[in-house]
Amino acid sequence: MSLLVLRAGPSALVQDLGRPGHASVGVTASGAADRAAAATALRAVGTDPAAAVLEVLLGGLAVRTDEPVVVAVTGAEALVVVVVTPDGSRRTVATGEVLRLDAGSTLEIGRPVAGVRSYVGVRGGIDVPAVLGSRSRDTLAGLGPPPVVAGDVLDVGDAVVGPWADGWQVAAGRGVVGGGAVTGARESVELDVIPGPRDDLFPPAAWDVLAATGHVSGHADRVGVRIDPARPVPRLDTREIPSEGMVRGAVQIPADGSPVVFGPDHPVTGGYPVIGVLTARSADRISQLLPGTPVRLRRLRGVGD
Repeated sequence: MSLLVLRAGPSALVQDLGRPGHASVGVTASGAADRAAAATALRAVGTDPAAAVLEVLLGGLAVRTDEPVVVAVTGAEALVVVVVTPDGSRRTVATGEVLRLDAGSTLEIGRPVAGVRSYVGVRGGIDVPAVLGSRSRDTLAGLGPPPVVAGDVLDVGDAVVGPWADGWQVAAGRGVVGGGAVTGARESVELDVIPGPRDDLFPPAAWDVLAATGHVSGHADRVGVRIDPARPVPRLDTREIPSEGMVRGAVQIPADGSPVVFGPDHPVTGGYPVIGVLTARSADRISQLLPGTPVRLRRLRGVGD
């Protein structure tokens, strides 16, 4: 069983839970940017949570199956998800619906109206060669399967662990997919931050700036997201510190005071102080935000006090 890629859109990557445990040799964990959305897609089709999915940026994907297959699309609210049956008929379905595709059918994902990343879970998982124990593409290091392009044939594996959710829609209507509500570009998003490890290098006013409304900048990818703050985040000392290990969701504050939030393909070390780290849910949410989205970073009280 396989999927023929007819169109890949701006970016289509194979992703799974990532390859943790290799930071000592300079390899970050990588993995799906919106981990909850990827997990939801696999759960809906009765597939091992460690299996691989397709992560689709800004829609544009079209794949054709050579055998009957069960799929689910989660994450961003796609403008259209269309199934083209072998007789040429077309029907539009909602993001989050679990679908049974007949042999020869084509699944298309349109441009999202909310969020940026869609996840295609296939019953059995996408089966590509693993690198360091993972099928994830690390865009910074260039590890893992190459980006999906038109003409690729993706094998479907056998990582089935239970029944698929026949007749179930995992996200009814707009908004609840993966890591939480997927918002439009004009809706303000609040992201939760666990203080530390270097919040002692910042005055209390730094958290006031982070709590004010900033905006996601145009510098946003799987490596990190830069935020244009309401005003520069102040630091007690603008000198840099020795490089330290970094994690997904780390909020670095460079000397210019514009926060950078690390994504799944972040570098393993960095020399800017980290004022805090996003919670897992918020790290998923930021991966779905369009440039220009208003955003606030909320310090979790009682944590690190």
